[in-house]
Amino acid sequence: MNRWIQGVVLSIALLSFPGLAWAQQGAITGTVTEAETGDVLPGATVQVVGSGSGAATDGQGQYQISGVPAGEQTIRVSFVGYQASERTVEVADGETVRADFRLQTAQAQLEEVVVTGFGREQTRGEANVSVSQIDASELTETTEYENVTDLLQGRTSGVTVTRSSGNVGAGLRFNVRGGVSLNSDGQPLIFVDGTRITQDPAPGFDVGGQPTGSPLADLDPSNIASINVLKGPAATSLYGTDGTDGVVLIETKSGERDQDLQVEYQGTLGVATKQSDYNDDIYPTAGRLNDIHRQGNIQGHRVAISGAGDITTYNLSYSHRDTESIFPTGEGQRNNVSANVEARPTESLTISSRSTLAFNYYDRPLADNNIFGVLGALALDAPFGRFTERDSAAAFAVEDRQRVRKFQQSVELSYRPEAIPGLRLRAQGGADISARRNDQTWPSQYEDIYTSSDGERNALDSDRRRFNADLTATYDYDLTSSLSATTTAGTQLFTESDRQVNATASQIGTDLITDISAGTQLDFIGENLSNERSAGIIGRQQLEFRGRYSLELSVRRDWSTRLVAGETDSFKEWYPAARASAQIGDFEVIPDAVSRLNVRASWGQSGSLPDLVDGEFLRLQGQASGFGSGATIGNIGDPDLGLERVNEVEGGFDLGINNRYSLSFTYYRQNTNNSIVNFDPALSTGFGNQSAPRNVGEIFSQGIETSLDVTALRTEQYTLSFNANYSYREREVRELGGQSIFGGFQRNVIREDLAPFSFFGRRVEGARFDDAGEYLGPAVSDERVELGNPVPDHFGGFGLSATLFENLRVNAQAEYQLGHQTYSNTARFLALRGGHAQRRELQAALDELETGTDRYRAVANDLARTNPGAGIGEIDNFLQDADFLKLRSVGVRYDASQLIGRFAGTDQLRSFTVGFSASNLFTITGYDQGPDPEVNSEGSRGLIRGQDFLTLQNPREYTFTLEVGI
Repeated sequence: MNRWIQGVVLSIALLSFPGLAWAQQGAITGTVTEAETGDVLPGATVQVVGSGSGAATDGQGQYQISGVPAGEQTIRVSFVGYQASERTVEVADGETVRADFRLQTAQAQLEEVVVTGFGREQTRGEANVSVSQIDASELTETTEYENVTDLLQGRTSGVTVTRSSGNVGAGLRFNVRGGVSLNSDGQPLIFVDGTRITQDPAPGFDVGGQPTGSPLADLDPSNIASINVLKGPAATSLYGTDGTDGVVLIETKSGERDQDLQVEYQGTLGVATKQSDYNDDIYPTAGRLNDIHRQGNIQGHRVAISGAGDITTYNLSYSHRDTESIFPTGEGQRNNVSANVEARPTESLTISSRSTLAFNYYDRPLADNNIFGVLGALALDAPFGRFTERDSAAAFAVEDRQRVRKFQQSVELSYRPEAIPGLRLRAQGGADISARRNDQTWPSQYEDIYTSSDGERNALDSDRRRFNADLTATYDYDLTSSLSATTTAGTQLFTESDRQVNATASQIGTDLITDISAGTQLDFIGENLSNERSAGIIGRQQLEFRGRYSLELSVRRDWSTRLVAGETDSFKEWYPAARASAQIGDFEVIPDAVSRLNVRASWGQSGSLPDLVDGEFLRLQGQASGFGSGATIGNIGDPDLGLERVNEVEGGFDLGINNRYSLSFTYYRQNTNNSIVNFDPALSTGFGNQSAPRNVGEIFSQGIETSLDVTALRTEQYTLSFNANYSYREREVRELGGQSIFGGFQRNVIREDLAPFSFFGRRVEGARFDDAGEYLGPAVSDERVELGNPVPDHFGGFGLSATLFENLRVNAQAEYQLGHQTYSNTARFLALRGGHAQRRELQAALDELETGTDRYRAVANDLARTNPGAGIGEIDNFLQDADFLKLRSVGVRYDASQLIGRFAGTDQLRSFTVGFSASNLFTITGYDQGPDPEVNSEGSRGLIRGQDFLTLQNPREYTFTLEVGI
């Protein structure tokens, strides 16, 4: 079988490049030096593009490549910290041609190409807005990542990304800058290869508080090339209404021009374990809780084929990953097939196609706010000991499985007509189509434990379709010898539709039958269908003076099919923006050590639309009853309702020093007006059980973002670089028309004069005593007050990347978040049930003390701070600072291809890499009321945030990889 595979690969290579096998040969030699100083550069990599042959320069900066096919060849030279250089030479049979290179130093991170909005590419040092870019292909060369989230955590200033639980494929929540929109879901717009994908959790059955996972969890991180994050209306106004909360642009890997055929295999084995133990000072059953977690197995395989023909490049891959949850019955299996092909039939026409097909499976355990969750039963089974093995077996027997079929397709045509130099026409279309099946089964053998009757079956089918099309024309031209211009005009179209059907049947009678139609009692059946379309036209004018000063003005006109005033008309809105930058690094007053200095300023507007029918005065809905079918009031709205508008001003600079240091600083200020807030109508209207929307909200936010990249060491065999970023944000709700918007359980609130999502309740001030000094209970404030906030004020990350002995690579990244709190509803419920270990010890100690003594009063005050309270409870007692520092990822890879090649006497082995990776390796935090300060019991959407209620912690993972490339 192996010989057959080798034969096929060899045949493809010979058929694709027949001229290489019998070509006449020559040699290339030369010297590589630094352009500014003339110093030689030992260890530079010299390659003959497309042939797979090359060499490294010696101690004198010289190189020689033998066996080069005769004819025209392209030579490429690269070296860490320098800009790569290419040139074409003519190689004659039996002769040696000389090609010397002088490399220019790179401007540290300021030479990275970033996307600054609607397809415009600039280097970081020239950009007029702040953009965070992740070089995913470089990161995945060193470190193994489970999820797209792992690539972003700790690396993007102004942005935090968290998983709501430890379930495989769990939901993701982005917090981008201030997050000042009340009427959006707070999540950024996401494009993968130009295809707009849904970022909302798919429909499905809850397993406690966790909805279905994030669509981003369906992506293979190893297939991603880069991620660009645009963070505010100043950068995203061209994306219209949907770009209010930022835009994430993901690009997958593609083939390279003149690349020889390359085949790569990567195998992964690993384990997932819990990060932390439960605190036995609080949980009497901590031992059982810790033991119920398991060591989940991780296994993955990936095969990729890439290369280039005369007019095409291609990258084809298949990946499979099977990850067991750290909790029994949880598992995820991801299968991705991708095909990226680009063709250039002429110099002026480029056609590209990028496709991804996913077949994924997720099994989720019952957890969070769920009376049948094993984690909750064990945590709260104190001091009673009533949770039996049969109870455990019944909880584990509940099956919740999701099957995902997803197809993403992007097609792009780019044409530069030779008759009109400077003109580029671009058409791009994308499709994101997914079908998801969710089955949930409650076996009949445990009907005495479940609330279901003699077995229950739930089934849900959902179909989600997203289509987008972009058409743009860009024209570059010179107005004078010093002034150049670029004019862009285009349109963007988008349509989305969701359809779901679900049913519940019971009294199935036997576990041998899993067909829902076998249930003799139909408990529920439902269907939902929605469709929405939007369109926008854009105009952008850019001016650049002497290659130093840049000014950009843009506007977008948006349409949406969301109803206006009960008509079939649509919302229409303008979104303007202005941006400017100046390259002043070479001014005489600037020190010579400054290699680049770019100052920038920008302003932009965006907004959020009302809900689909909020502009209708009255909408009825069908309702079945025991008296037949009829209509009830489904929604009341405001015909004069407008959209929420967000204004942002941003300014900052990008500084390069000595070609080794790059520093970026950004200040932003956001104001949101006309946010939509629901009010209760007067009872006399007859709509007393409904709510009506109004434009009254106003929110303010400001913050700073900084990032620093340092190249500390750069030699022939060693490199060492560091990265760090820090962000601060300040948010305040300034107007809500006197309303307060509460999340479930009334613990998180959006309220005037507070930061959004603040924890809100009565403050526990200590103990109350009677006249004799006897403890009466906790003393609490008369009014509810702000107690904390689940969103960190200060956050960032730092990391390092190193190369040792040329072939050993090391990468590590840490993340920190400060100034926020997490509420442990788990600990409160334990106290309610009389099982809170610390509270029981304090109560026992208080009973032994003499009333009225100082010691009695001290213990009583401590006891008061463990009181669970009634109703919504004493939030203050179970709210704890959740500041943390986490070592997010560590990766070590060693490439032994040269060593093996020397022993085997072959140069066909392109890479033979072994590696080790770890994630969430350790956490430093003062939060001890639960094992993980990052989880959220109600998932990754909604107003409830920072609440831990029997939620599965995020895992720690260890993986070993083997990668072989030919």
